[in-house]
Amino acid sequence: MGNDTLIRLSAFVGMMAVMACWELLAPRRPLTTLKLWRWVANLSVVGLDTLVVRVLFAAGAVGMAMSAAEQGWGLLNRLDWPLWMELALALVALDLALYAKQAR
Repeated sequence: MGNDTLIRLSAFVGMMAVMACWELLAPRRPLTTLKLWRWVANLSVVGLDTLVVRVLFAAGAVGMAMSAAEQGWGLLNRLDWPLWMELALALVALDLALYAKQAR
């Protein structure tokens, strides 16, 4: 788990704890359903939303890459190098992008 993931998770859990305490100390309306069922339902929506967003963004990136390959867009589609050299260049470029992201 990277630092950014840990920071986001900590912020989420911290804010959740603050809101839970606030709900217990100063409810806005009378409770009509069991609090446990509401929390399970709400946390299920959060989990489902997180899963769907991660899957959709990944699928969108793959779809865009496939479309770019079909259209001949991009540097590696223009080069006529051996496959092993193009793969090596792609891996180095990806590694450099991840390194640049971490360096920020």
